[in-house]
Amino acid sequence: MNKILKLSFVLFNLLAFTSCAAFAQIDKIKFDKETYLLSNPESKTKNYNYYLKDENIDNWHTKIQLTNFQDLTNPTDAAAQYAHEIQEKTKGASVLLYPDAAIVGFLTYPENKEYYEYNTAVYQPAKTKGLDRFSYARRFYASELGGADGARKKAIDFAEKNNKKYMEMVNKEASKYKVD
Repeated sequence: MNKILKLSFVLFNLLAFTSCAAFAQIDKIKFDKETYLLSNPESKTKNYNYYLKDENIDNWHTKIQLTNFQDLTNPTDAAAQYAHEIQEKTKGASVLLYPDAAIVGFLTYPENKEYYEYNTAVYQPAKTKGLDRFSYARRFYASELGGADGARKKAIDFAEKNNKKYMEMVNKEASKYKVD
């Protein structure tokens, strides 16, 4: 009887640990000599945001995002669709699509132009099902750069100087970090 109890206890713990591990996410990501911390470990949508130590969803300058799309299977098609969605959502957004690599780079902004945002994202097959998107974003706030024109200029300058670098980094790092 004692052996059955011990075996039951071990099996219960193994099952509990396995189910917890399936929902666990990487708690930090090292990227471009910075450490980004997971802000939403309990995400039900498999969309995980990572910010620098003193930043959060309401106040950030750089962000890493890992998202799993279980219903997608083709990285090239997913990147093209994402580029299209960006252009539909933000009229005037600048979008670069590299379909062979399933990478999108873009500059976007909200209607009030309180900031301009540079992003680059890559789609890759997930460990278990669908596609994972690994993305890097950097915001340039109008309030910190002398208005919307200053933020726009800074974002464009950043993209022109760094787009290739960040696309290569995102592509390299994406293979290290998987959602599942």
